[in-house]
Amino acid sequence: MKRLKTLLHSGLIGISIGMIWIAVEAMLSLNIQSIKTGKLPLTTFLFWLVASFLIGIFFNLASWIFDNDKWSLRKQIIVNFFICFVPWILFCLLLNDFNYTWHSLVITIFNFIIMYAIAYGGYFFRLWLDIKHINEQLKKKG
Repeated sequence: MKRLKTLLHSGLIGISIGMIWIAVEAMLSLNIQSIKTGKLPLTTFLFWLVASFLIGIFFNLASWIFDNDKWSLRKQIIVNFFICFVPWILFCLLLNDFNYTWHSLVITIFNFIIMYAIAYGGYFFRLWLDIKHINEQLKKKG
């Protein structure tokens, strides 16, 4: 039950990141001229809503690699990066009907690095805050 709650929480975080991402993409595609004239079909919005939820769950599942205490943090991050990178590229290829140019591939890689930095930057920031809190509690007791 706890794992299901964690997956649901990760999916909701994925939605929030995805909606911010789609808002930025929409503003950039409009050249920030007039948000009122921009339109987003409901089916497109729902697709990105579900996709963002699933991406959030995927990032949570991919973070299980960090439970392996036998590996160094560097090795865990590198393995996790590529575990996430391969499905991301395949997902983007699928969205573009497997038609790709070098330019679109570079944009896809850049987008992935940004999403990875947001997802795991938040994860490591939260971890840092938890460690800071634990250290403060230990100082109070000691």
